[in-house]
Amino acid sequence: AFDRVFRRAGPNRADSPAVQLCDEGYMNRRLQGLSVDDPRFAEAFQEFTEHTADDRWPQHAADPGCRGRPKDGAFLIDARGQRKACAAKLLGLPPAVSWPGRGTRHEAAAACAWAVPGSFAVVRSDSGSVCFVRRQGQQIHVYEIAEDSPV
Repeated sequence: AFDRVFRRAGPNRADSPAVQLCDEGYMNRRLQGLSVDDPRFAEAFQEFTEHTADDRWPQHAADPGCRGRPKDGAFLIDARGQRKACAAKLLGLPPAVSWPGRGTRHEAAAACAWAVPGSFAVVRSDSGSVCFVRRQGQQIHVYEIAEDSPV
């Protein structure tokens, strides 16, 4: 379903929603062929989500390929648990809903859940709250996940 909605961003291609990688493909390469249930995927995702002062990989990171790259963007995972795109900007999606009190990250999650049939989005705010977003029929449903919920 993702491939029917998104295309790779490129010059002169503003006619439909697109995915643009924020980190020149570093996380895509690192996670290629790994399922979300692989411990190496979990480790890489944990490292990606660790906050830094400038939201970039540290210059002293063990992997020289990530040093200084942005730690930003969405992870698109297919139904088999394989990554479609990592550290991705989702461009050109029409807004699905107005979400007062939340920022662009949350609205992009809602727009993605709306646009991609059968998908859902999980979005974490800077405050640490986590929301599960899905489309059901002509409505967007949002579930806030409690901090003490089992994962």
